Order: sequence, then structure tokens, then C-alpha cells
Amino acid sequence: MLKMTRSGGRMLGAVCAVIACVSGGVASAGQGNEPPNPLAGVKSLKCRFPTAAAVAWKEGEPQAQIRSQELNFEVNNIDTQDGTAEYVGTAGRVFVSAVLSGWSIYFVETSVGQLNVTTVFAQEASPKKLKAVHARHGYLQMSVGKFISEPSVSQSYGTCEIGS
Repeated sequence: MLKMTRSGGRMLGAVCAVIACVSGGVASAGQGNEPPNPLAGVKSLKCRFPTAAAVAWKEGEPQAQIRSQELNFEVNNIDTQDGTAEYVGTAGRVFVSAVLSGWSIYFVETSVGQLNVTTVFAQEASPKKLKAVHARHGYLQMSVGKFISEPSVSQSYGTCEIGS
């Protein structure tokens, strides 16, 4: 997996931050004083996603499947001003972009043929655990014999706990 450098993360983070500011400015025009996003000061999250939906194409039609899983990772060194953070999981450490928007925080990871987006909502699922979604989208075109690769798409559902 290609890992994003901190400077590459800052560039993507800056682009995402500009988009978020522009769209946030348009959406909030005329709405008065909105409370600040309560996730603005979060520095780390411990996330757990026990359920997922995945899609495979069969005869050209998407077929969704719900499955149990155990996807766990942490998001550390979150800096919403700089637009950066780090995923830490079984694949090691990866720099990601952090985008604060509305009442959510988004973490965006890109690599060759892969886009991962984690959304943490400023709403509790249970005490001290926030609702969260992790989406993966990937495709690397290849064929070996009769095998032809398919896009890999899934969305996981769970919670993230704010670290200290």
C-alpha cells in the first residue's frame, strides 16, 4: 500500500478544507450563529466497526451482503487546523486528511486504486461512544486466466471513543 506523506496529506487536507469552508459558508449563510462543532478539539479516537455491508457484482448487477466483522483502528494526532491525522491499525500507520464539517469529522485516505473515508458523527450511540461509518472503495484492474478483478466496495458501521 502506498503511504501518503505528511506534506501530501497537508495538500489534500488543504483542498478538502477549502471545499468544506466554501460549502459550509454557503449552507450556513443566513442561519445565524451556529454552535461550534464539538469534535473540533478531538485529538484521538479509538474506533470499532463490528458490522459491514459489502457489494459484489454478479452478472453485472450489484449484490449487497451484510456481514459481521471486527475492524478496529485508532485515529491519532488529529489536527483539524492543519487538516491532518494518522490511522493506526493492522497495516501500520498511515497519514490521512482530517476535515471538520457541520457536526462531523471526516478522515480521508487515498492510495493507488483505493479511497477510504471514515465519518465520525457528533452524536453518541452510547455513553462516550460516537456513531461512525467507515467506507472503502477500491479497484485495481487485472486479469489472470479466467479471473478478472472486480471493484471492492464496503461500508462498516460502528462507534469511535474519544481518547484522552
